[in-house]
Amino acid sequence: MIVVAKVASYGTWHSPLTAQLATTDYVSFSELLVDGSNLYFLELRPHEGGRTTLNVQTSEGGIFELTPAPFSVRTKVHEYGGSSYTVANGIVYFVNAEDQDIYSTNYGSNVVPNQITKSGNNERFANLVHDDKHGRLISVRETHEGDQVLNDLVQTNLTKGTCKVLHEGHDFYGQPSLSPCGNRISFLAWDLPNMPWDSTLLYIANFDDNGDINDISLLTSGTKESVFQPEWIDSDRLIFVSDRNGFWNLYQFDGNKTSVIVEDHAEYGFPLWVLDMRSYVTWGNSRVVAVRKSIEETSLVVVDCTSGKVNPINQDYCSYSSLTRYRDGLVFIGGSSSRLTSIVELKLGSREAKHLVEPGKRPLSLECISQAEQISYFNQNDQVVYANFYPPTNDAYTAPEGERPPLLVLSHGGPTSHSNASFRFHVQYFTSRGWAVLDVNYGGSTGFGREYRNRLLNNWGIVDVEDCEAGVRHLARLGQIDLNRVAIRGGSAGGYTTLRALTTSSIFRAGSSLYGVADVRALAQDTHKFESKYLESLIPADEMDTRSPINHIDKFSVPVIFYQGMEDRVVPPNQTESMYEALSQKGITTAMFLFEGEGHGFRAAEHVRTVLETELIFFSKVFGIEREDVDMSFFKSARLVNARW
Repeated sequence: MIVVAKVASYGTWHSPLTAQLATTDYVSFSELLVDGSNLYFLELRPHEGGRTTLNVQTSEGGIFELTPAPFSVRTKVHEYGGSSYTVANGIVYFVNAEDQDIYSTNYGSNVVPNQITKSGNNERFANLVHDDKHGRLISVRETHEGDQVLNDLVQTNLTKGTCKVLHEGHDFYGQPSLSPCGNRISFLAWDLPNMPWDSTLLYIANFDDNGDINDISLLTSGTKESVFQPEWIDSDRLIFVSDRNGFWNLYQFDGNKTSVIVEDHAEYGFPLWVLDMRSYVTWGNSRVVAVRKSIEETSLVVVDCTSGKVNPINQDYCSYSSLTRYRDGLVFIGGSSSRLTSIVELKLGSREAKHLVEPGKRPLSLECISQAEQISYFNQNDQVVYANFYPPTNDAYTAPEGERPPLLVLSHGGPTSHSNASFRFHVQYFTSRGWAVLDVNYGGSTGFGREYRNRLLNNWGIVDVEDCEAGVRHLARLGQIDLNRVAIRGGSAGGYTTLRALTTSSIFRAGSSLYGVADVRALAQDTHKFESKYLESLIPADEMDTRSPINHIDKFSVPVIFYQGMEDRVVPPNQTESMYEALSQKGITTAMFLFEGEGHGFRAAEHVRTVLETELIFFSKVFGIEREDVDMSFFKSARLVNARW
């Protein structure tokens, strides 16, 4: 049957991908671990208010939940968390979101998980490692005592639930790893004002007969060198990722000296925002399987630690995360441009990939999915900038001849994040309705080496904005977008970029800020410990007021919509509320949604749905795009003023 596409203006197309479908029928996965023949993973369930469950897939293929409601597995260390459980000998140890204490449970048990620590919500734990030799857990601990936050490396007695300090004195700790014999440990540490992608210390140490740390050695200087994921390949050799040569490359320490395994103009590591990040797994005593990110592509490769030879084994996915050894191969969370992000098994012998667990059925036909085009262009400093461009795509529609689509520019958070081309509901929600989307990896993004990442030092609010604007002008020159209908949106740091763009550029005609930074100086005083000095490297102290959008209300002239979680400890709600009130008083069309129970990022289905639907409505109204399916009742739960569309 031949289907004739309907002629309709960009932005008015109907899509089978509804906000209800995108937010209630799907889950997302994280933190894969293997114990014996069982595969464990976390599953975020928006339809359960954002609860995260711990699940196990047995060797027979059945999937069982180990943490019944109201348990939710999530650590709040550094506020961003990560590495919230471990499993050993069939027993799972996990951090419960509500009280941040450690609990234990096991597959096949029908009893309520057993509480191990009882910290009174003053302590948080992450990077749990089971020390079988000494019968204990080793973890990163974060203690909150009033306004003071302390971080250290501790052991936890599994019977008494008591903690004992193994190492202290640094502002932060992360990624402890035990040697195969259990006699040695490696771990990371760093101190303010550094972030872990700036300067990181790598320690190795021995355990004495009592399990205490001694013979501590420092392997890295911590001076402008970022270290990531130390792992023992055998009892004497340690593998780790370092960017000492300008890119996150693989290195090894053989007990006497450190040497690079492969010197490559590609990235083998990630910025350590969450503590469970893994970019490689050891394989035998001479190889690793690693994620390799180059400008051209992201792939899975086998690296020979002796010769440094790199052999690609899979290039079918846009992203690979949570790599874990499994059976005769490995498992990972694979992001694809045409499939939903799933848990994938890859057999190393046959190189056959199999999707073990999927989050749900694909909501769009292949003909309705917009495939990202990686583009590059030059900013005003003649520096190359990378971005992903998504053209409007819907096989049921075509636009009138000569018409150009509206454009939504995405400025990611971090600001050291990296936007890949994996399927994302938010992007496809807009493209299937006739919008073009530009997802910018502006200067400061990871995946392109340290020099690219350092472009943002002292230049936050300048370089990121200029790179987004340059991308718009590039697309306009190619005739791919309507320059008069350009919106920009971003969350967290991307929200700051959005608000800065609306005060410094005339190219953007509307904006959407999700928990974005409005007052830089206030944030430097109010934010959490992990990022308490981060701004010092991004904006000079004497320019914080100048670069704060809240101080340039006179330069706002276009509509802005805001979204904010009321439990946000990273960017406090007053940042959003102050911007909304200031724009309201000026008479700018603006709206604000405040979500109870949400922190930095939204987890509950009803809140994510609200963002999707109201953002589209808001932008459509601003640009005069008439949609038959617009439901303005959503705005009854918002603070909406001066809506003179």
